[in-house]
Amino acid sequence: MELGKNLVEGKVNSFINECKKLGIKVTPQRIAIYKELTNTTDHPSTDEIFKKIRTYYPNISLTTIYRTLETFEKLGLISVVNILYNAARYDANLEPHHHLVCVVCKKVEDFYDNSLANLNIPKEALLDYKLLGYTVQINGICTECRKKET
Repeated sequence: MELGKNLVEGKVNSFINECKKLGIKVTPQRIAIYKELTNTTDHPSTDEIFKKIRTYYPNISLTTIYRTLETFEKLGLISVVNILYNAARYDANLEPHHHLVCVVCKKVEDFYDNSLANLNIPKEALLDYKLLGYTVQINGICTECRKKET
């Protein structure tokens, strides 16, 4: 699902300002990659981003897309959503949220629930870990896939 043009432009402008603060070069290719990510809630894979950007940057390489996404993730500009041990999917939405994943078509959807913000995680589970954060992933079968089954 695509987002509104004004919302996307605002996010892209914030991204440019954050890049400048972090001291990383703002290139048209980096802006295009970020814009593709922020323009959708579909959590695209590297290949999906590559196919879209290639339509208007025909000389961009898949390696450039991979490296740029890796850089963005390391700098905290995007997050990686790994679903069902498949290829990484990317998310420009850094607001606290969770994911619904269709185990058939691999569609990923965001969902928000404030009651999940304060999960009571057992201390025994964190003995050897420093908790940095968490997300909840709910696996199921989406409406479209259920329709195909019948």
